Amino acid sequence: MNIKYILSHPIHYQTALIKFLIKKGIKIEVLFRSNMHTKKTFDPGFNRKVSIAKNVLNGIKYKYLNYLGPNKVGSILPITTDFKSRIFEKETDIIWLHGIKNWYNLCLITIAKIYKKKVFIRDEVYHKSKNRSFLNKLFNYLFYLIVDNFIDIYLAIGSQNKKYYLDHNIHKSKIVMLPYVVDNNFFLNKNKNKNKKKNKKIKFLFVGKLIKRKGVNLLLEAIKILKYNYRLNNNCNFLIVGDGLMRNQLKKFVKDNELKNIKFYPFKNQNELKKIYRSADVFIMSSTREPWGLTVNEAMAAGNAVISSDNVGSSYDLIKNRKNGFIFKNGNAQDLANKIVKIVKNKKKLEKFKLESINIISKWDFNACYFGLKKSIKCVQKIN
Repeated sequence: MNIKYILSHPIHYQTALIKFLIKKGIKIEVLFRSNMHTKKTFDPGFNRKVSIAKNVLNGIKYKYLNYLGPNKVGSILPITTDFKSRIFEKETDIIWLHGIKNWYNLCLITIAKIYKKKVFIRDEVYHKSKNRSFLNKLFNYLFYLIVDNFIDIYLAIGSQNKKYYLDHNIHKSKIVMLPYVVDNNFFLNKNKNKNKKKNKKIKFLFVGKLIKRKGVNLLLEAIKILKYNYRLNNNCNFLIVGDGLMRNQLKKFVKDNELKNIKFYPFKNQNELKKIYRSADVFIMSSTREPWGLTVNEAMAAGNAVISSDNVGSSYDLIKNRKNGFIFKNGNAQDLANKIVKIVKNKKKLEKFKLESINIISKWDFNACYFGLKKSIKCVQKIN
């Protein structure tokens, strides 16, 4: 069956997966609403122009859709004008959409019903992905009650995403796992545990935007606790990689509290990040709210143990407490400090954690997505 996959703009995580699926024989054409991220683009989260990855479109079949107004990506923009001419062609069997609650995708879902096209939805939502009021929860319940009539398959990115659909009365037969993945082989470090230096400091790593939601300030609070309560600063180093509006504020906190074991690095692209992941021991995901957190996948593929907030979607699937890391209570700097202490005081267990991370993430790969998509296609073929 022929699939049209509609995305807001080129995203390296998505395009790497699409290349793999095409090689496996899945017939996919990607339609982008914007050409952002094919070159250096200003990212408000990083507060600078960034180029995340090069040659992201090599190896895939794609087109750009026409739009009106500025070339920006948001809840409304770009104002894409193409509907029938490029999307609902006679040869198209399946419309695959990323995201459900935006005007353009809702239009496509509705039109697909008219043209009798099958609709696959892949979304990041789960119960903790945002703070919801009672009215918001009621709206979501009614929303899915209506929109479910227009959707054939929900492609779940993880266990919590699947649970969210089930809790909104989506029938389990319509939910297929298509997990959030990265190119594990790109990050894999086959020499991770070779040539280990005795008594070397444990290297903890944070990668992300320096904004409040990412919890970098919480991490610094935890490091401050380590300094004054545990005196462990001589046993570990912390690398903070990224840019954002909080950068100067965070650096001031480090200086004011004389935290000597922290180094800041600016934004790094994927090739640069790969080397940094490989040099680290423990990845820290301190976000106060994160629908998934693909940097966890990347770090684990490179052989890192992980400490994560329990408000991170991937923590429910990828982090096994006391096997490849720890999960701490969201927003609790003391609990985060406690988990860091547990790792620092048991270096032998750390090596097992790192190996277990590679073992876990090896099953969370492109092949899992391929089998999930094949299953989804078979499901709609049976319906036909």
